[in-house]
Amino acid sequence: MAVLTNVTSGANRRGRHLRYRLPEIVGERGLVLETETVEEIDGAVERLAGCGAGLICLNGGDGTVQRALTRLINLYGEGDPRMPLLFPLRGGTLNVLADNLGLKGRPDQLARRVMGIVDGSDQLPWTTIPTLRLQIELEGRSEREYGFFFGNGALYRFDQVYYRETRGGSLAAAALFAKCAAAGALRRTRYSSVFGTTPMRVTVDGFRMPGDSFTIVLAVAFKKVVLTFNPFREGDGGDFYTLATSLPFSRMITRLDRLLWIRGDEPPYPREVYWNSKSSEVIIEAREGYTLDGEVFFLDEPYRLTITRGPEGRVLRLS
Repeated sequence: MAVLTNVTSGANRRGRHLRYRLPEIVGERGLVLETETVEEIDGAVERLAGCGAGLICLNGGDGTVQRALTRLINLYGEGDPRMPLLFPLRGGTLNVLADNLGLKGRPDQLARRVMGIVDGSDQLPWTTIPTLRLQIELEGRSEREYGFFFGNGALYRFDQVYYRETRGGSLAAAALFAKCAAAGALRRTRYSSVFGTTPMRVTVDGFRMPGDSFTIVLAVAFKKVVLTFNPFREGDGGDFYTLATSLPFSRMITRLDRLLWIRGDEPPYPREVYWNSKSSEVIIEAREGYTLDGEVFFLDEPYRLTITRGPEGRVLRLS
């Protein structure tokens, strides 16, 4: 087995990762690596895979998992059973994947539980998780990413402010959301543009949504996003949850309770301007960037992005 620590992730910054003493927990039974940049994760994952690690524990947040998952799939190919199992240690600012897996505790506590399974089992138990496949077409090149939680428009701008102005955490996110919501409704303060609209074209399952400017587009593999935040209807058919709207925030502010916590109810707007249902394909044509599992992807050139269901990911199952 192996442990990869992203020392710049939310719970690990400023040397806080040292208090978990992961090398001591793993001992000689596995390899522990540290990365200082997101880009270094690629090389670290290749090294761990090359060493034959059958399990890679990721001491980082959702962005660390996304980067490692993408690199592994690009190395092995979709659905290859030789790909190592992954396990998130909740080392990020937000840990949506770990929340959906029901994992609680600090990285060191989870690592000890993992070592108990590794030491007591010849064959590691695992479960599958759904993923999203992002195919990005830019001028002269094509890229592919895999993850769980995609967003652009308001979420892209919100994440930029969140990482720039806060130290992270759900309380900081909630406070910033309140500031941005008030600014979007009143159209005052420097946060007013966060919940503005973004020029783009959006097609969901072959339906070209009216309008050339959208407030937000979300595509999520899990129904639960953060804590109890659940803005999605279950709907019929489709592979992942999708929310897309061209409505300006000033029109939605009075109905946020029905829009942000749907709980199975019908949204108060028609599907043509507020799509909220499962889908199988989302095509976005834009030039402003996007976020994937909390990581901000900056783009300043036109692109076409197609979102579909990705391969099942395999993660270690804690009994």
